[in-house]
Amino acid sequence: MEITVFAKKRQSKDGRQFFTYITTMVKKDGEALTTAVKFRESCGQPDPKDCPMNLIVEKKNCNFTQKLLENEETGQTIVSNTLWITDWAPSSNEYVDHSMDDFED
Repeated sequence: MEITVFAKKRQSKDGRQFFTYITTMVKKDGEALTTAVKFRESCGQPDPKDCPMNLIVEKKNCNFTQKLLENEETGQTIVSNTLWITDWAPSSNEYVDHSMDDFED
């Protein structure tokens, strides 16, 4: 399957900078899930400056987890989705941003 991965620069409380990756997974029923993407150390991860980019991943090289987390400040329960990838390849389909297509020039 092909997924589009975005990289986001983050900073820890101690000032260390790192990147996280996210994608949108679409279930068979059409439900879209915003999902963190984690790459196993053995397969490496995309270069953040190449993101967003399309990746080819086979379902046998991935697993999907959902966790319920409670926000300590608000007491609200949130769903945390994670796609774990053990092997991937860059797609030959270049990422094209369509976010402005509905707006006039």
